[in-house]
Amino acid sequence: MDIVRTPQGLYKTNCYIVKDKGQALIIDPGFHGAHIMKEMGDAEPAGIIITHGHADHICAVDAIVNVYDIPVYMHPKDDELLRVKRRMPSAYKERFVTPYLPLREGNLSVGSFELMIWETPGHSAGSVCIAYKKALFTGDTLFNGTIGRVKTFNGNAEDMQRTLKKLVELDSSYTIYPGHGPSSSLGIERITNPFLKDV
Repeated sequence: MDIVRTPQGLYKTNCYIVKDKGQALIIDPGFHGAHIMKEMGDAEPAGIIITHGHADHICAVDAIVNVYDIPVYMHPKDDELLRVKRRMPSAYKERFVTPYLPLREGNLSVGSFELMIWETPGHSAGSVCIAYKKALFTGDTLFNGTIGRVKTFNGNAEDMQRTLKKLVELDSSYTIYPGHGPSSSLGIERITNPFLKDV
């Protein structure tokens, strides 16, 4: 397995391209669709998964789907984020219009990828974390040393507390790949992250 991290756009949002068994899974294509497709190399694209619907995580969806006929997955509780008008830089005014398949908590097969999806609301109502093997893609729910903001359009502090309790019960050997910034491990975050230490 190879995981390519490519920070995208003004907010340096991490787009991940997970390559395994000749296929590629794209997580959070926020911008620069042509660059993301180039980074896939010879891998066959299997699908796109969105950790949450904020603009900096979704703006390259249509560009990629226009080239590759692949499914897109997002939690339906973030559907409203595709329509809400927010004060954003002009580059992020567009929202994807490609139909998406609804994510739910549980197992999900995308091409050759056997994934586990956890519903992790807090930063947004439809935030999810995605596990593949020992990798955990946390979007803007959990970062290296901190967590995502809850004072967002459909964020909720009480939901985030329930989410954090769920995350600390997961396997501490997971490497976390957040939506912004460097990677970490769930074990390290349980010890050093001030938002997890007292959960």
